[in-house]
Amino acid sequence: MTGFEVLLFVALSESAVKDRSLQDWSTSPEAYFLTSDEQKEWKTLQSEGARERFRESYWRRRDPTPMTERNEFREIVLARIRTADGRFAIGKNPGSLTARGRVLVVLGAPSAERQTIGPLNRSPEMITPGKMGLPSTAFETTEWHTWVYDRSTADELLKIIERPSAEISFIVEPGRSDRIENRDIFERWREKVAQRSIVNP
Repeated sequence: MTGFEVLLFVALSESAVKDRSLQDWSTSPEAYFLTSDEQKEWKTLQSEGARERFRESYWRRRDPTPMTERNEFREIVLARIRTADGRFAIGKNPGSLTARGRVLVVLGAPSAERQTIGPLNRSPEMITPGKMGLPSTAFETTEWHTWVYDRSTADELLKIIERPSAEISFIVEPGRSDRIENRDIFERWREKVAQRSIVNP
């Protein structure tokens, strides 16, 4: 490796470290289980060392088997992130950062999924003899996705959010965006799941 190559390697390495330090971990998929109190605490941390200790504590507090080397909770979260990235990526945006990815990471896979593609809701109209007209909405590609959580596969989740069953609906613009239709409800459930995820206070 030449002197120039060494300098370039060092510069690139320092740049990568700087980029990582500039990212806000609290907005990453790994941090979806932060409670509101933990989010407030994170915002008070001033040094990278303090933030690293916080991240270690975050995982440790959620480790169901703290006396072993494995952290099963972290393994589940990372597996869900990989699944979300594989299923829901939109352009360059990783799937775990989309609305559906966020819900998958926090609540797990749904018991069932329903999808409606819209919205040609009426027949083409005759404008003049021999000419047909389509409603302006005929070319919209909006999709409505509904995820259902029931006792068959999500019994523990439903106990946590205190519901006999649960539904989350998404408005999806394929290849462009997705969003949770009732985000406030999801955020209330997310907070309950986050609080329950702490097994080692």
